Amino acid sequence: MSEQTTPQAKKTPRWIKVALIVSVAANLGVAGVIGGAALRAPEIKRNNLNGPEGVAMLARAMPAEHQRELREGLRDRREEFRPDRQELGSLRARFIEALKADPFEIEAVQDVLAEQRAMIFELTTAGDNTVIAQIEKMSPQDRENYILRLLKDKRPPPRH
Repeated sequence: MSEQTTPQAKKTPRWIKVALIVSVAANLGVAGVIGGAALRAPEIKRNNLNGPEGVAMLARAMPAEHQRELREGLRDRREEFRPDRQELGSLRARFIEALKADPFEIEAVQDVLAEQRAMIFELTTAGDNTVIAQIEKMSPQDRENYILRLLKDKRPPPRH
């Protein structure tokens, strides 16, 4: 009798799997930071904004009454900023399953990461829209003061 051998599928190198896990962990970390900042919106205090740096920098330069209104707007919309924990858990589980799949398909990993990017984009867009709505309420003099404060506040970016 002759033995039949089946061709073995080319295995993905271990370092690629590790790199993908690290990448997803970093991406989920970013989503967590954005989501956490949004959840803390009610606790944002004048000149002590702990939101995502873009929104925080824009809000920090606003006149006090507009900061207060922005804070209230964020508080009223906090459900929009709260990422769906079940969806985040599902993304993580699907990512792990995609990594374990045999045969391994990088497209499945890319699909999960694309969904994660979409979730982060939605959170960022909601924050940006809240800032835009507040800027629309400003008088020409408030906008002029805002511009001056933005130009004055040239702090170096935070170190990570």
